[in-house]
Amino acid sequence: MLFALSTGAGYSVGARAADDPTEVAAVTSTTTASTTAPAAVTTQPPTTPAPTTTTTEPGPRRPTVDDPLRIVLAGDSVMAGLAPALKAAVEADGTSEVRFILTPSILRDPTVRFTWNQQLEEFNPEIVVMFVGTWESEVLRTGTGAASEDPAWRGQYEANVLDPWLQLITSRGASVIWIGNPPVANDDANRAFSALNEAYAALPGRWPTVTYLPAQDALNGPTPGYHDIIAGVDGVPVRTRQIDGLHLCSSGAELLAARIVDELTTTFKASEAPGWESGDWRTADVFPPESCPAP
Repeated sequence: MLFALSTGAGYSVGARAADDPTEVAAVTSTTTASTTAPAAVTTQPPTTPAPTTTTTEPGPRRPTVDDPLRIVLAGDSVMAGLAPALKAAVEADGTSEVRFILTPSILRDPTVRFTWNQQLEEFNPEIVVMFVGTWESEVLRTGTGAASEDPAWRGQYEANVLDPWLQLITSRGASVIWIGNPPVANDDANRAFSALNEAYAALPGRWPTVTYLPAQDALNGPTPGYHDIIAGVDGVPVRTRQIDGLHLCSSGAELLAARIVDELTTTFKASEAPGWESGDWRTADVFPPESCPAP
């Protein structure tokens, strides 16, 4: 802090002594009469500037171009069909970076675990979006191929597969959005998906950083069961699933991605690109035209 120091300048005036004592007395009298008491000087204490207030934005950090939000999309070929829409929705302004990691099933494949350990070290994701089902449902299969009805399966699955997997992917502080499997055109698969979804829906109760997001309404509409043609955002019918009854068409990817983007923007402060729904991503190879005929 700089202080200004003010000093008064003194002036010494000399006068020739008068020969006449009367003159000297007169001068002395005049000088004495004209002398006044000095004005009182009030010293003010130095001004202390008000402390600077730093406002911290509540919740997760605000992503920037220099430090983007790191998002991993993990799953099988169905997630691969969702990835182009999600990347287009949040990567446009550079404040988010999205990677797809092929993860057909969790924990059982040593290659998957190796890949994840590598990605956790290199990319260190802040958000992991999980969407597994077709290959993961093998945990419910018996030797005959039917869905297992062993009542102990879920406890074993949670203890031996789900919880260790969450421990791995959240070990560096990542949050997880776990997408539930929607009904497909295969009844056996639907029985397995229903059992898996019950386990996935219970995850937030044990893992507070996990959000469970059902995909039913986005891909099948409000009516229960499987529907590959539903009303789009504007009410016009759209095809959400390919003719195999499982994989996504671009309209299905758009509708499901919109639900996830809403979670990313409201909870994690990601930025949504205007008009992403009609981008070039709709012509990606994962949406073969012959597999996604007009509704």
